[in-house]
Amino acid sequence: MSLYVMWINLIKEKAAETWLTPSQRQVYDALLTRWQSHPFLNLHGPPGSGKTFVARLLARQHGYVYIQHLAEAPHSAPQVILDDADYSRALRPLVLEMNLGRVVLITERPLREAMPRIELKLGLRDVHQFCANLSELCGITLTHTLPE
Repeated sequence: MSLYVMWINLIKEKAAETWLTPSQRQVYDALLTRWQSHPFLNLHGPPGSGKTFVARLLARQHGYVYIQHLAEAPHSAPQVILDDADYSRALRPLVLEMNLGRVVLITERPLREAMPRIELKLGLRDVHQFCANLSELCGITLTHTLPE
């Protein structure tokens, strides 16, 4: 197994809410507390910003169903996260037919659709905290310069 895969598995195993960076924490809290009556939400941001990390924590800590294809969702699930969503209007009737509650659509770019959108964008403080988390909690030290 490659070192990269070992690191990813270690991060998934040890990840907790305390790992959230300030920007991720803001998004995480907003997903838990706002827009409860909206059937669709769009969490968007650039690759590597932690959208999937936030989604997996919501699934583990708060009972959200994390899926990558709508067909995987259990009937009548109250909270569903659809990662790397390929959204079209045809998704809405399918969600109704499956009797799903709120659906969080994770995309790189904001959807041009009538729904609340939450952007996850990391700053330098977030990157420093992420590096510190890896070092302190997993023994993974990054020796190269920080990504821009």
